Amino acid sequence: MPASAEPLLLDTSAAVPLIVADHPSHEQVLRQVAKRSLGLAGHAAFETYSVLTRLPAPARRSPATVSRVIGLNFPETRFLPADEHVQLLTQLAELGIAGGSVYDALVGMTAAHHSLALATRDERALPTYRRLGVTLVELW
Repeated sequence: MPASAEPLLLDTSAAVPLIVADHPSHEQVLRQVAKRSLGLAGHAAFETYSVLTRLPAPARRSPATVSRVIGLNFPETRFLPADEHVQLLTQLAELGIAGGSVYDALVGMTAAHHSLALATRDERALPTYRRLGVTLVELW
C-alpha cells in the first residue's frame, strides 16, 4: 500500500519499539505508523543508534546492523540545519529549557523546522515539545 505523502518523524521513544519486534509496544506502534513514510528527528537518530547498540544480549545489534536498519526503516530522517542551532540556544534560554530537556528540544525543533509531525511515546518530553510548538502524534 502506498505511504502517506507527508513523512512522519519519530523520536527514540517511538523508534525503538517499532524496530524491536519483541518490545511490548511493538505492535501498537507498528499499527499507528503503518502506511507512513518515516524518518527520525535529528538527535533521535543518534539516540536510537545508541540504544539499539547497547541493549542487553541477545537483543543488542551490531553498529553495522543498526546503521543499516535505521537507513532502511527511516528514509525520511531529517536534521536541524547548522545555522538553526544558534537560534535554538537563544530560544532554549528564553523558554527556560535546561538539562536533559535540551535533547528533547533538538528532536522537537527538527520536526518543527521541517513542518512535520513528530510521533512520540515519551510523556516526559511532551511539555518541551509543546512549548516549542511541535505538531505531535502521541502513540499510546
